[in-house]
Amino acid sequence: MLPKLTFYQIILAVVAIGFIYTGLAKFIRKEKKQTIIKLLATVFIWGSVLLFAIFPRTPHIISRDLGFGHNLNTLIFVGFVVVLMIIFKLLTIIERLERDISEIVRKEALKKLNNGTTE
Repeated sequence: MLPKLTFYQIILAVVAIGFIYTGLAKFIRKEKKQTIIKLLATVFIWGSVLLFAIFPRTPHIISRDLGFGHNLNTLIFVGFVVVLMIIFKLLTIIERLERDISEIVRKEALKKLNNGTTE
């Protein structure tokens, strides 16, 4: 049974569902930049955000059981989400750069091959 949700909880839940859906759609379409590891990480992170948005007492229960304070838990959670979003963005940029470099190297190799030079 779902608890009564606030406007912000609903917005956060919709955003989390959107990211999970996008990750699954990219994986199903077999896009190059969507690997199984990125899919699992996306589902885990945004699934956690979804869980915490719908059941906001869950982080407090977990932090209490682990011995952390209530305010510290919120700070850690927000920091965790921000850092992971930055990491995913950096991974996407690195993968795009690798593809671009590979394409440039292939084109240069074909130019040299067509010109008859081997240097």
